[in-house]
Parts: sequence; C-alpha cells; structure tokens
Amino acid sequence: MINFGTGGFRGVIGDDFTRENIELIAQGLSDIINEDGNAKPIIIGYDNRFMSDFSARWFAQVLAANNIKSFIYTSSVPTPSVMSATRDLGNDYGVMITASHNPYYFNGIKIFLKQGYDADIEFTNKLEQYIKNVKHVKTMDINLARKEWLIQDYSNTNMYLNHIKMFIDKKTLENNNLKVIYDNMNGVGVVGLKQLAKDLKIEQFDIIHGEHDAFFNFNLPNPTDEALSTGFKDMVINGHYDFGLATDSDGDRLGVIDEKGSYVSNNEILASLYYYLVKIRGFTGDIVKNCATSILVDKIAKKLGYKCHEVDVGFKNITAGMKQYNALMGGESSGGLTLRGYLYGKDSVFSSAMFMEMVAYFKKPVSEIINNIKKEADYHHYFCEDFLTLTADVNKVIDYLNKNQPKFSQKLVRFEHFTRNFKFYFDNESWMLIRLSGTEPAFRIFAEMENKKDAEECVLELKKYIENVQLKIEGGKN
Repeated sequence: MINFGTGGFRGVIGDDFTRENIELIAQGLSDIINEDGNAKPIIIGYDNRFMSDFSARWFAQVLAANNIKSFIYTSSVPTPSVMSATRDLGNDYGVMITASHNPYYFNGIKIFLKQGYDADIEFTNKLEQYIKNVKHVKTMDINLARKEWLIQDYSNTNMYLNHIKMFIDKKTLENNNLKVIYDNMNGVGVVGLKQLAKDLKIEQFDIIHGEHDAFFNFNLPNPTDEALSTGFKDMVINGHYDFGLATDSDGDRLGVIDEKGSYVSNNEILASLYYYLVKIRGFTGDIVKNCATSILVDKIAKKLGYKCHEVDVGFKNITAGMKQYNALMGGESSGGLTLRGYLYGKDSVFSSAMFMEMVAYFKKPVSEIINNIKKEADYHHYFCEDFLTLTADVNKVIDYLNKNQPKFSQKLVRFEHFTRNFKFYFDNESWMLIRLSGTEPAFRIFAEMENKKDAEECVLELKKYIENVQLKIEGGKN
C-alpha cells in the first residue's frame, strides 16, 4: 500500500520502495495531469541514495508514455534545488527521489506543487486514490523518449545559488576570517555549499564526507547531536574551527557544532537567526514553528515585538502558516527553516549561509552568541527529546491516545491534538509532546521544563506510558 506521510512516500528499498511502486506513483500522477489537461513539464531530481538515479528515469519513462514531458537533473542535487526549479519554471509539479534523513536502506518520493510547495494532504490523498485505481502502467523506452524530446537533461545550480545570495548581506562577509568545517554526511548539500562558500569568500571552508556514498558510511545521514558525536565534534575542537556545519542526505536539515564541540540545537539556530534578521538586518514579521519546537522561539519573538504561531508537524504546515500570517520566518526543531520570499520549504544550504553571515557580523564565539540570545529572551528552560519504536497498529494508537490521557504530577493547563501529535501544556510555559512520526514507525517524545531533571523524568514517564499503551493494544485490551 502506498501512503504519503509528512515527507512524502518512503519505504525500505526492495520492500516498499520498488520499481513497481515508483511506476504506480508516476502513473497515478500522470492520470491526474492528463485529466486536468495540464501540458506543463515536470522537474525530476534525485539524491545520492541507492538507485535514486535509476528511479528518476523510471518515473520519467512513465510520464513520457503518458505524453508528459520531464526535465531530469544531470547529477544528484539537494531537494530545495528541485523546489526552486518548480517555482522558477512556473511548473505545476516537481518530483524528488529521496528518503531525506532516513537510514541508507530507505528511499522515497517527494511531490511538489505550484510555486515549489510540498504537496498538501488534500493532494496526496487524491494521488493515493488515483494510484489505487491504476489498471495499467504505461512506460516508454528512455532512448525513444529522449529522441521525441519527452525527457530532457536539466540543471539549475547557478540560478538556485543566485537566489540564495540575494538574501545575504555581502558587506558583512567582506574580509571575514571565518574558519569553518563542513560535514556533508555523503549527501548532496555539498552541491550548493561548496560553491556558495567560494562565492561568499569564506576564508576557510573545509569539507569532509563530500564524496558520493549510497550507504552514507553506514551512519544515519541526519545531523543530530548523536550522529555528530562520532568524531566531528573533536575535529571542530582540534582543528580550532569557529564552528562546524553538517547537512542531511538531501540538503534540507542543518546541524551546528560550536567552537567548544557542543551541539547547537535547531531551536537555537532558529531563534538566533530570527533575532539577527529582525534586530540587526531590520526585517519585520512574525515567526511560525511546529508544535515540537522550543518556547525559546516564542520568547525571542515576544521580546522583539512579534508573535510566534504554532502549527502541526510537517513543513507544508509551516509554509501555510507563513502565508496565512505573512510571517518573516518559519522553522522546526528537526532542523529546517525558510524566509518570506525565499522557498516554500526548508533549505540547509540557505540556512548555512545565513548562519555564517550572522557569526561574521557578531564577531563572537558561537556559544556566546547563543547564550546572549537566551539571556535576551529570558529563557531558562531545558529541552529534551527521545525515541521509541512503534510496534502496535498506528490507527489504534491514535484512537487510544485521543480517548485516554496520561496522568501527570504537574497541573495540565491545556491539551492539543495535531493529527499525529499529542501536546500537553502545563504552568510556567512547560509542555510535553507525543509525536507519531509520519516517515518511520516511531514515536518522538519531547519535553520542555524549567530544569533538566524534570524534563528527563517526564520523557521517561511518557515512554513508560506509551510502552504500556502498545502492550494493551497488542494484547487486545483497548
């Protein structure tokens, strides 16, 4: 069964992610396009994952057989590059072959709509229905498709980077003495960042894991604290770098290590860049975050005279919120952000450039910049998160959590249900969240409390609660 979650369709290679399913999705999309009478071409990009390039061609061959033209990238690219191309060419659809930050044995497909938006749930529900109704998949030999100009090569790297540079204050970066190390994690972020660092004249920009490796060195290609602990932090310290940057496999998530080797959370990246853009660059507007993101963002927005709006998980919800409130910035705790007027999606090449500019302006260690912004916001909480494997039926879990709330030692002020996310609000701006991942069989558990001890204890309590819920469901007791 083909389902599209918060980040598109994803599956284990050879299990759910197969040529048959790729072609089914392509045929379903073709049927929608031909029914609508849309003659515009489709951009198809792909990352470094195993069989991504082949998958892109299989997808294009189905489109060609349905008389739909496609432009395929000549090499692997970041996801934001495809979003950018979909917008710039005025196309109605774009396709990216990627499983984002998932392990190497996953792959997937992201669909973009007009102006480069992530496909919303209304469209993905429609696409799923069309896929179910496919009676016959058409496909065309790729050489014939090229001969008939139904498949053509494409590249937009220069246009993509030029758009990023429009948002950068080049005067701030003039004569900078930044010393940066960048971990590409064997992904595609390097496609943009290597050239961008050169164009912005970053004094020293050293790259590791820049080569193509479909197995990502058998590491999780996601720039989390844990993933960057295996050697990269030591490289930052021992190499006397100002900071380290890291991006995930498809180039939309960012991780930062400060000069002391400490992980700079994405909550801190989001809050600090928002502060810099409003306070120093003079930008105006509210900010949008998802329900798993720190109140640091709320507090810095309030300090600056603006408001933080909270939405459901999924970057499409953030960009929808930005449009609704005409917000300056939108971002999430998992490591992505964008600005008004840039893309309707997250981009780690863009956020890396903004982060380098901010550090060059302040001329202070990253740890000091982050601490100063926390002081400015009067922020004293501790943010904590953990992971738990989903073993029970997901629909039964959602139904159970809707009908049964955990018992808390603290007074519950408010409860919110965001589709697959269950958030509990307490006094003193504290909160907890149970999040059912939309991209893998897992729970994400978050807590933000006034001290580390309370946050960690609350996460453990929620883990035990969820474990018991799953045992009840699996035992047929719910």
